[in-house]
Amino acid sequence: MILRKLKSLKLLITLNSFYNHKVYSRAMVAFAGIFFIIFLSPFFIDLERYKPEIENQIQEKFFIKVRINEKITYKPLIRPHIELFSVDIFETNKKEDVYIGNIYKVNLRINIFDIILRKFNITDVEVNDGIIEIENNYFDNFFKNVDSIKSLKAIKVNNLDLKYSSNKNSIEISDINSDIIFDNGSVKRFDLKGNFFNLPFTSKFQGAKNKDKSIGNLSIQSNDLKFYFDADLTDINFLKSEFLGNAKIRFVNSLSTIGLNNLTLQFNFDLKDEYVDLKNILVNSFVYKGEGSAKIDFKPRLSLVSEFNFIDANFKKLSNDNLKNYLVNNKLFNIHEDFYGVFKLNFKNMITNHDLFSEANAIIVVEGGDVNIKELNLISKFNDLLKINGRFITQNRETIFFFNSQINLVNIKNFYKKTNGAREKIALLPNDGFSGIMKGDLNMRKGRVVVNEIIGNSNKKFNKNNLNIVQEEFNLRLNKDIMNVLDPRIYSFLF
Repeated sequence: MILRKLKSLKLLITLNSFYNHKVYSRAMVAFAGIFFIIFLSPFFIDLERYKPEIENQIQEKFFIKVRINEKITYKPLIRPHIELFSVDIFETNKKEDVYIGNIYKVNLRINIFDIILRKFNITDVEVNDGIIEIENNYFDNFFKNVDSIKSLKAIKVNNLDLKYSSNKNSIEISDINSDIIFDNGSVKRFDLKGNFFNLPFTSKFQGAKNKDKSIGNLSIQSNDLKFYFDADLTDINFLKSEFLGNAKIRFVNSLSTIGLNNLTLQFNFDLKDEYVDLKNILVNSFVYKGEGSAKIDFKPRLSLVSEFNFIDANFKKLSNDNLKNYLVNNKLFNIHEDFYGVFKLNFKNMITNHDLFSEANAIIVVEGGDVNIKELNLISKFNDLLKINGRFITQNRETIFFFNSQINLVNIKNFYKKTNGAREKIALLPNDGFSGIMKGDLNMRKGRVVVNEIIGNSNKKFNKNNLNIVQEEFNLRLNKDIMNVLDPRIYSFLF
């Protein structure tokens, strides 16, 4: 009896298990079928009808007008997304459409239900192969409209060429590959690779929160240029385009400014929308060591005002070939005409080949592509003074230095000794002071000087005949080589 009951109970359990398994299997099959139908349903939707919504959504988030030229396609793998081919881009702030670029393919990762319900919310964008030219107000619009980009999660860029124009200046970055991650309308992280004016570089940014402030670290490096930049951002405000922090720059190679090989810069910065203040700048190169401050304005034009104090400047390390490359071949004077700069420079404990002067101070103004030496004072250990002012003018590949110079010597004989002049002449020179003025112009490429005026002690002017003699003597000693200007021996004939 008991055995019979156990057998019937076992049969019921088996039947119940079979029934539950069958129901479960059917449920799973039904669920899989529904999922499969939803997964594939976009294939049966005419996505072409959605073009206006997609174009409007892109304009709202990215502040550019777009026109999708080819058929929109749906791709279910790896993550469901739609593909847009041949997307033309236009400015939004013009009365008429102004073409600024084209992107070969744009992938938009969109929720399947958003496609079915025709309710688009673009959060992930992938851009492939494009050329775009934008103006300086674009990023202002992008980051200041936080509400429009709050839903953005990621932008992936593959092989994009970008030209960024601002105040008649332009920056070109090609072959851009980047992953940008957003968090509630702010950039949380990005990795970027590209070519800046054909120089490969990489850049990384990692953001974080520190109480009520956004902070982060930004690094930029170019192995070809041997340029390395690292900044700790202690306060980030994308909305106002304001950044506060400290940075370090290393240049291992030579720069386009004399003596800045193997340069290291450390400074605190306060970056605003229109300018950046650089404070507590520490400079260390193979020639200079010093400190200073600078302010760079971006509007209405690019300008720089700076002041630096250098100690132990060893000019013996500068080779004549290096100097000639900058002074003669116009490398130093190849300056954009829209740039404006003021440089106040002070040197202590200078070391030179001739050892005539141990200190120097200068005010140099760069404007309209020309270099204007407002004031250059060279001072010896015995307080001898050489004052020079003038302007470098570059025309037709020739650079001419129009100069005024004044020399005040405490003791002619002592100064003459430093020029390595003839020993037999030393005994004939007086132990008196000397003051003189000379005006003229110097052709940097040809190494030839034209002397217009010389005034000696007691305001005695040289007559035309004497001027010609001095001029020919200078040019004979220059020997068509501008680098001989730095050799004090060519001036020994003046005493």
